[in-house]
This record gives sequence, C-alpha cells and structure tokens, in this order.
Amino acid sequence: MNIQVMFRLTGILVFLQLALGGLLTFGFIEPLPHIVNGFVVLGFSIATLAIAQRLNPPFRQLQGLSTGMVILIVVQILLGFYTLASGSQVVAWVHFLVAMGIYGMSIAGTFMSMRMDYQSRRQPTPTAGLQA
Repeated sequence: MNIQVMFRLTGILVFLQLALGGLLTFGFIEPLPHIVNGFVVLGFSIATLAIAQRLNPPFRQLQGLSTGMVILIVVQILLGFYTLASGSQVVAWVHFLVAMGIYGMSIAGTFMSMRMDYQSRRQPTPTAGLQA
C-alpha cells in the first residue's frame, strides 16, 4: 500500500477518534468505541511506520514522523486508561493535547507524502546552457 494512502487513512481514523473522545467526554457514548478505535489507530500507525521505513530512497522526515506518531499513540493509550481509572481532569486535558499533536502529525505526514510523491513523478527539466 502507498504511504500517502496510509497517512490519509490514519488521519481519518484519528479525526474519528477525536470525535468519539468528544462524545465520550459529554456522556453521549460509553468508553468502548473510543478504546477500540484507539487500538485500530495504533494498528494503522504501526503499518504506516513499517511502510515508511521501507521507502526507497529513504525519506527521513516521514520515517521520523511516523515513529513519533506511534510513540505518542502508545503514550496516549496509557494516558487514556489512567484517565478512566482516576478520573483526573488534568490528565484528561493532557490526553486531549497529545491527541491534537497526533492529529497534526498525521496531517503533516499526509502532506509530506504527497510532496514526496509529486517530487518522484516530476520530470527533470532540461538545463539551458552553453555546450562545448
């Protein structure tokens, strides 16, 4: 699968996760859909990381971004379970702020991969110059 498609799917799932988190915060849903979707997001981000690591030639920015996203999602899961167990509003706010960072990373990865795809398809322009 294409890295661009994986970042787009991950971004969509992260957006859905944010919406589910809002519904959970205001008591419209139970925690289970938010938890299940969180693990689905983790799975997609690990798949995105695997694809980014196999890019040829390597694109270090996408590799770093996908690695950071997986790490933040693992931290996010731990924060979420701690918030459910303790009910701490401070940890819930940190959980939300980390979620915004993850969403930003997925959007940045989408645009980076689009640019990488564009650069790889671009034809080299002939150079005008003096010929000997």
